[in-house]
Amino acid sequence: MGQIQVWTRPIEPEGSWAFVLFNSEGPLPSLVAVKLSDLGMEHPAGYSVMEVFDGSHFGNMKPSDVLKVSVNPTGAFFGKATVLQ
Repeated sequence: MGQIQVWTRPIEPEGSWAFVLFNSEGPLPSLVAVKLSDLGMEHPAGYSVMEVFDGSHFGNMKPSDVLKVSVNPTGAFFGKATVLQ
């Protein structure tokens, strides 16, 4: 994704994901828009998405939904997507 590095990893409970959007360049923050399915999140019931560092909740999202976040230069967005049952 250009200057944005994307890292993902499956976590517990089964079907959940941790993910990092890292802005490797500057000098300004980057607006990142990414579809959950592009990160490998395909569960049809969707996910509860939150930012791990500050606890911000982005709501319940489906695989086709687009997450939009601002990532500071040389900063990271550390997300957790907990599968909904």
